Amino acid sequence: MNKQLLSCNSYCLFTFASTSQALKAEKLLKTNEAEFLVMPTLREISTSCGLAVKIAPENFKDYYNMLIQGKVSIDGVFEVEKEGRKNHINKMDIA
Repeated sequence: MNKQLLSCNSYCLFTFASTSQALKAEKLLKTNEAEFLVMPTLREISTSCGLAVKIAPENFKDYYNMLIQGKVSIDGVFEVEKEGRKNHINKMDIA
């Protein structure tokens, strides 16, 4: 686990429609030695699946492509900027 990722104020989140897809993403990312964290989905984003994958913004394209090629169904991708206790969330266009 990357300690910088744990405390960073700017990051991307992948969300999933089901827990099984989140776990599939975790397994695929671990297999490829990616730097990520599995965390609860922020309430401001969704209440569907309780798990999200947190990554550094600079890894977004590589990890997104890795998940798509691995047939992981991604529900949404978000940029998060943490300012104090408030999260500024921007949904990314992944089409």
